[in-house]
Amino acid sequence: MSRWVERLEKTLAASPASVTEVEGGRSVPYPQLLAGARRWAGLFSDLDRKFISVVLPNGIDYLEANLGALFSRNTFNPIPYFVSPGELRKILGYVKPGVLVTDRQDLVAEFGKEFRIVSPADAAKASPMAASRPAAEVDIYALYYSSGTTASPKGVLYSHGNVYSLISSIHKDFKFSEKTRQLALLPFGHTASINYNILPAFYAGSPLFVSQGFEKLRANFFEALKKHEINYVEIVPSVLLMLVNLKHKRVDLPHLEFVGCGSSTLPLDSQKRFMELYGVKVGNLYGLSETGPSHLDDPREKGWEPGSIGRPLSVNQCKVSPDGEILLKGPNVFVNYYQNETLYKEVVQDGWFHSGDLGFEKDGRYFFADRKKDLIIKSGINVVPAEIEEVIYQSGIVLECAVVAKPDRVHGETIAAALVPKDGVDAATFVPKVMEYCKANLSTYKVPSFTKVLDKIPKTHSGKLLRKKVRELFAE
Repeated sequence: MSRWVERLEKTLAASPASVTEVEGGRSVPYPQLLAGARRWAGLFSDLDRKFISVVLPNGIDYLEANLGALFSRNTFNPIPYFVSPGELRKILGYVKPGVLVTDRQDLVAEFGKEFRIVSPADAAKASPMAASRPAAEVDIYALYYSSGTTASPKGVLYSHGNVYSLISSIHKDFKFSEKTRQLALLPFGHTASINYNILPAFYAGSPLFVSQGFEKLRANFFEALKKHEINYVEIVPSVLLMLVNLKHKRVDLPHLEFVGCGSSTLPLDSQKRFMELYGVKVGNLYGLSETGPSHLDDPREKGWEPGSIGRPLSVNQCKVSPDGEILLKGPNVFVNYYQNETLYKEVVQDGWFHSGDLGFEKDGRYFFADRKKDLIIKSGINVVPAEIEEVIYQSGIVLECAVVAKPDRVHGETIAAALVPKDGVDAATFVPKVMEYCKANLSTYKVPSFTKVLDKIPKTHSGKLLRKKVRELFAE
């Protein structure tokens, strides 16, 4: 049996701690959570090493479904709860899951004839799986889906060995223990809450509090931290910036060690403003889907100053290539891209993962400088320009387009689209029609926030798109 499964079963069965839903107050002791996971595993018992795609809101049901996939030796595939049916169709066509887990009735109506769908209600009535299936370290724990840096989908395959080495390192380096009280509020369909809060709490058998999301906690975020005596919480820069703008009353938080902030670029000015406003230290954390968290910027460290992404976790080595790219090596580095080994061999060379990010090292600390790729990261969520451009072209009234990142104080980056209309298109209705089409065919967070109508898109002499020039046009 893999070390990961063995550790979780042993810890959850013996732990006196519980997982608690902040909004509803429902609390489940870990042994009971384990029993619930066994029922989910029973639902998946006719499958082996298949993908289990999960589209559920933050909550206990989500956690049990995750564990159920693990104990039945299947692969957990988290998908954001707010995914649109159109985008989900693309994901499911790529992943081809054995089961789709959701409570959304629109998705049941859309996909019920094509995929097997189960819900929390089904799990509540299921017969539990008596014992976990033996799994190897190389078996795949999760498939983290992303469209990647091109129009082609990218599925990060993360093994049992990967996740065990990563979470044990986070437990050690963050100084977590069985007494650490974690709050998970970021969307469970992405890796931040999973890696920083949920799995470390399971690993340690420590109290875990889960929220439906920041929107639910916006008005009483700090009061919730105090009420539940939270020691650690992970947020993203957009949440930090909203809290800065909201200017809550300062609350005494004697139990809070520090706030972690990652998944997107954290402006140093905003980090400092937050700490001055609330008297709470913030660590600027760094990592990728392919590696999980790789560095720790620890405000508890003597002589700490904000500005860096900290020191490498003990699980991995880090170095900067001659051209300034951040490279990572260790047992936390993923094992492959799903159906794209060619890309894997491009980004992992001699055991070193090429992050695509630029940075530098000073006195043992690493600093993030800029993004090497054109990926847009809005509120910690990866958005691929080519994917949006494809939808814009499908509107039928656009001759050329280019989608780029535009700096944004709230979201870190937001989406801007330069558009060239086809001949004969009514100028007055052109942009509204394009936006209407985007809203109908993209998830809300991928719809461009800014547009600019041009006569032509900037290109090189060889015809290549000059995204830098487009970004400059939006910056003017």
